Amino acid sequence: MQIEYRCTKGLLKFHFRLQHDDLPRSDMKMGETSCEIHLPPDWDIEKVHPDVLALASLLIIYPFAGPRILLPQGVSQRFHDLFRRTTKKEILPVDPNLTPRQAPHPSVPALAYSGGVDSTAALLLMPANSCIVFLERIIPLHQKTMYNKEAALLACNTLRNEGRNVFIIKSNLEYVREPVGFPVDIANAVPALLLSDYAGLDSIAWGTVMDSAYQVGHLKFADYKQRLHFNRWGKLFELAGMPFNQVTGGICEVGTSIIVKNSAYRTIARSCMRGTANKPCATCWKCFRKGLLDGVLEQSTPSYSELDRWFSLPHIKKTLNQFPIHSENIIAYISAHYDGHHPVMKKLKKRTRGDTLPVKWMEKWYRPSIHLLPEKYRGFVEKQITKHLNVMNSEEEQQAESWNLETYRTTDEFQKYAAELRTALDTHPSF
Repeated sequence: MQIEYRCTKGLLKFHFRLQHDDLPRSDMKMGETSCEIHLPPDWDIEKVHPDVLALASLLIIYPFAGPRILLPQGVSQRFHDLFRRTTKKEILPVDPNLTPRQAPHPSVPALAYSGGVDSTAALLLMPANSCIVFLERIIPLHQKTMYNKEAALLACNTLRNEGRNVFIIKSNLEYVREPVGFPVDIANAVPALLLSDYAGLDSIAWGTVMDSAYQVGHLKFADYKQRLHFNRWGKLFELAGMPFNQVTGGICEVGTSIIVKNSAYRTIARSCMRGTANKPCATCWKCFRKGLLDGVLEQSTPSYSELDRWFSLPHIKKTLNQFPIHSENIIAYISAHYDGHHPVMKKLKKRTRGDTLPVKWMEKWYRPSIHLLPEKYRGFVEKQITKHLNVMNSEEEQQAESWNLETYRTTDEFQKYAAELRTALDTHPSF
């Protein structure tokens, strides 16, 4: 893969040239071979560290690149060596005189903000001077999409009007991937990376929750610091002077929802990406999951007719029939608090073990996650977290760490309840 870029008055344009050894993937393919990023007019590409430009480029093209990635500027030897060690690929050329980036002094943390509940919880746990960076997708005129950025932009403008440091950076980088989306899951960090010296940034946070970082709700608990994601991308970000600052990494979606619901930002946080600023779509998986979770936290039981409507939606049926169910731990938490009589919900409770699994730990903070933060911010963030949430005790930590659907899947109990849920969903009328 050969990468070229140029910038005029803050408009940064990337061009990607495929080489003979750039191999296609089965799960996604390269769409557009160029993209643009609209940075502030006085942003100067000459003042961006080459390692930062390289890392931003990698987040856009990595899944499509073969064994060699060629850049216009040389990277530091340490960046080259780390990338080769963690990917078995080379990034060239190397500038032997270049040292890795050091964050400026003074500096502040960045948040790759989405406007969602988890992202808003992260914002509430960070210092007030944090830099909030939202990647606004440029939607081509001819493109039909269900994506609606209205709610996220309203949240950004609300925060800006409060005096918060907010950057709204437009880009079409998501169209480099087909189907449309982030080529690498943390590609929404590209604007913050490019602004790192312009805005004086020293780290980056997302609304990454424990469910994702430690894989609870997925197949099996995994220590995030031992996962490839951290040891590849986390190390590269750290070398570029922008270490991960996973402030919500030890908090499940239950906890982030508690934090936001008890805050002044509860009215602007919106995880649905299809509805408007005033009304979520009420049909997507996020609306299903977050809506029922909010009901639990408000001690409100969903009505029979509400559940009827949810279970009639084909997308919801399909997701609930998957293994594992997306965010299965949250569905277990929701079902554990359901004592009604809806037949499908009762089958879902059995399938997710809502009647037997301990779920109280999902309301609390997993303290070992403090090591996912730069030391500079640990004390502040811990104080903020413990204002909102209790801390897991050793027994609850063990319950979280023992999450294992691989073992459960092999049991007769799972086979029985999965089949019963599938039958209940298949026979439930669709609207």
